[in-house]
Amino acid sequence: MHPAPSIILFTTLSGLGFGMLAFLGLDAAPPTGWSALAFLFVAYSLAVSGLLASTFHLGHPERALKAFTQWRSSWLSREAWVSLLALSAMAPYGIGLVFLDQAWRVPGVAGGVLSVATVFATSMIYLQMRTVPRWNHWSPPALFLGFALAGGALMTGRVSVALWALPLLGVVQVAAWIDQERREKATETDLATATGLGHVGRVRAFESP
Repeated sequence: MHPAPSIILFTTLSGLGFGMLAFLGLDAAPPTGWSALAFLFVAYSLAVSGLLASTFHLGHPERALKAFTQWRSSWLSREAWVSLLALSAMAPYGIGLVFLDQAWRVPGVAGGVLSVATVFATSMIYLQMRTVPRWNHWSPPALFLGFALAGGALMTGRVSVALWALPLLGVVQVAAWIDQERREKATETDLATATGLGHVGRVRAFESP
């Protein structure tokens, strides 16, 4: 597979950004003043840059706003809505931290939870793709959330959390690779299985495709 650079940028930047916002919003003792401004600036820059990058691998980037209309059936649309709600909830929380030295818990917790939900929604976009077996697997939600939270912990200075989260994430990644290889070998297809004629005898192509 050769994913578009915009997909790599999108998943990396938005994952880190929303991971940071999750830790900032759910922190019982978040930073305030200039420190809060610095963390929030980096988090918003990463999250928004990632979301903007995601529009470049759409067939028609100019129609990106239409993604908001299909939330009943599309994980892409749900991601768009949840990310917007997360960024909106974190805005008043950030104002309180930076200008008033106040941690308003309601918007903070809401923004933190919605940030995690954004990453989950992103992972579900890939999990639902049955045409890509490596994505149509249990691992995208686990890995997307793991990378976002481990990266968010590291970017917000929670080194002790990152030190145990990153090795654990490595174990999950290796387990995913092993399970994906096992599943692919168990579902290998050929002309016999594709045509359902394997029981008749050896199946070969009549002419080259």
